[in-house]
Order: sequence, then structure tokens, then C-alpha cells
Amino acid sequence: MDTLTRVVTSLDRILVPTDFSDVSQQALEYAKSIAKRYDSRLFLVHVTEPSNLITPPEAVWIDQQGIQERLEQRLEQAGAGLRSEGYWAEAFSITGAIRKELLTFINENKVDIIVLGTHSKAGFERFLLGSDAETILRKVTCPVVLVGPKVTRTPGQTWNPRNILCATTLDPQSAWIAAYAYQFARLYRADFTLLNIEDPSQPAADWAAFENSFMDSLPGTAFLRRTLRTLVSDCAPGRAIVDVAEERNADLIVMGAHPAPARVTHFAAGTVPQVAAEAICPVMTLHE
Repeated sequence: MDTLTRVVTSLDRILVPTDFSDVSQQALEYAKSIAKRYDSRLFLVHVTEPSNLITPPEAVWIDQQGIQERLEQRLEQAGAGLRSEGYWAEAFSITGAIRKELLTFINENKVDIIVLGTHSKAGFERFLLGSDAETILRKVTCPVVLVGPKVTRTPGQTWNPRNILCATTLDPQSAWIAAYAYQFARLYRADFTLLNIEDPSQPAADWAAFENSFMDSLPGTAFLRRTLRTLVSDCAPGRAIVDVAEERNADLIVMGAHPAPARVTHFAAGTVPQVAAEAICPVMTLHE
């Protein structure tokens, strides 16, 4: 089995970070549906940021301790609930910086995929609160499924996307992302659409070079050209992706996520967070 096929078909360890919000619960529903299909382990993780108070009054300390105990109890109940439903699930309560602790957990537990509920943050609010979701998706090597605030449909008992949209600039170096999405579509017998986002400031895309790289990423796989529908858009990338996904009733959007330093992650809205915040279906990001 080639590496790409193995990655597509082996999702044994699923991480679901939770803050007990509605979007976290929606993300958990998607994680459960993936676990059903792959018989995966579910890691439900809550990270508590440590208090910045140096010498907190006793009453404040007791209150914080009580809150933490209630959160841990709620987390344990969630884990027990998953196990009672037949899932192989573990719940972890961790104290520390969210990004650091989650990245450590991902590496130590060899996580195959992350399913993450995301809140809509923009502008000054985004700068103040940061974007833990975006930092994570730009640093991990495994796929990340972002379930945004406008995703209202539940995935069903077993994940079975029927219409997959892959957004790309036709950069040959990113063709493997389209190949990954294509493999996913074949696995689920889903419709597959490739959306080419053109950048007017850049030279015209070389379709032949992209297709050759795409084919090279599918060793041993017969590529059916008639199944590849290509759409072209030169408008704002985020808006184009959201609109096309809605028009085609997509169940999943697949995109690449470029590495970015913290200043970019926290100051610039970027295409991926815009799509995750506006899309009515989950967004899968792959690290470029």
C-alpha cells in the first residue's frame, strides 16, 4: 500500500480538543462518525490555561480549584458517555498553554487526525484572544478537520461525505493535497471537484505540470479524468471557496495550510480561517 493510500485509510487515533462549547460538541459528533468508520480511538482533551495571579486570595484560589474540579468531572463524564456508546475513548485534562500542550499531546500520542471546533474571531478580538486552532493546523503534519460555527448539519452515524471540494492554486508542489482529496473521494465514492483559485498577480497556472505532479502522487492508482471537474475562480479566495462549496452542497472542503510564524497567524485573517468561519461544511487542512 502506497503512503498516500495508507494515510487516507488509516485514521486510528482521533484527537478532539474541547472547551465544552457548542462548536466543540459539533466537532465531537464528526469525530464520532469518523471513529465509527475506522474503529478509531478517541482522545478527548481539555486544556486549562494556568492562572496568571501570583498570589491569589484564598477565596479566588478555592473558586478556581472548584471550577477545575467541575471541568474534570464533566470531562470524565463525557469520556464515560463515549465508552458507553461503544467507542474506545479516553479523556485527558491538562493544565498549561493550550498550543504547547496540544502539540505535545499530538506528537506523544501519534495522533492521525484532529477534529477541532472553531469559533469565529476577526480583527482586534482575534489579536487579543489569539487563534489556537490556526496555530495548531499550521504546525501539525496530520490532517485537521475544522468544524466552524456555521456547520449545522450532523454527519450521521458513520462519516460518509458524498461531495468533496478541493481548493488549490494548481501549484505542482501542492498537487499531493489534491491527490489526497481525490483518494478520499474515491474511498467514499464521492463526487470530487477541483477549484482552481487563480492569483492575478502570478503567472498563469501550468495545468500540465500540476497534473503530472498529481499523477505522481497516486502510484498504482488509475486516475479517471472524467471524474475530475475543474472550476476556475479569480475572485477573493475565501469567498470563492465558501460560495462554490455551498452551490455544490459540499460535505467537505480540502485545503492546504501554509506554515506561518506567530505574527502572521495572529494578525492576518488568512484564507483558511475565513473559510472555516463561513463554510457550512467542515474544512480539512493538510500541512504544506
